[in-house]
Amino acid sequence: MRMFNRLVTGFATVAALATVTPVWAQSEVHLRVRVPFEFTVGNATLPVDTYRLSRMNGHPEMLFLRGDRTGTFVQIDETRLPRNDEAASLVFHRYGDQYFLREVRWDGSARLDLRETKAERITAEGRREGAASLMKTVIVVGERR
Repeated sequence: MRMFNRLVTGFATVAALATVTPVWAQSEVHLRVRVPFEFTVGNATLPVDTYRLSRMNGHPEMLFLRGDRTGTFVQIDETRLPRNDEAASLVFHRYGDQYFLREVRWDGSARLDLRETKAERITAEGRREGAASLMKTVIVVGERR
């Protein structure tokens, strides 16, 4: 019985890797940015690092953030903008010393919005009740690749 469980686990692992690898191979890096603070995106907390952001072929609603040590996928909503000279950047909401990624700007042609997470909502409500610092917007400029 143990051998059967190992075989099933092995086949499931190979199948999962075979489906995920082509998706990564199809992604194209669009933006590279050095984030000088720890931040939360989706359900993940990411450390200080240089991140490469890319959209997934076949999945335009997904964004892949990949650092040297960690990475995550996050769901986005895209808004097309009239072309302007605005630099590619990440927009964070800051509450005290906590940062939440909320928006990605691609060279003035599109804005990718990230949904407010439960963690950010709780942090924002706690700040309001404690009359601590208000939400501030922090912009980190990146370079287009």
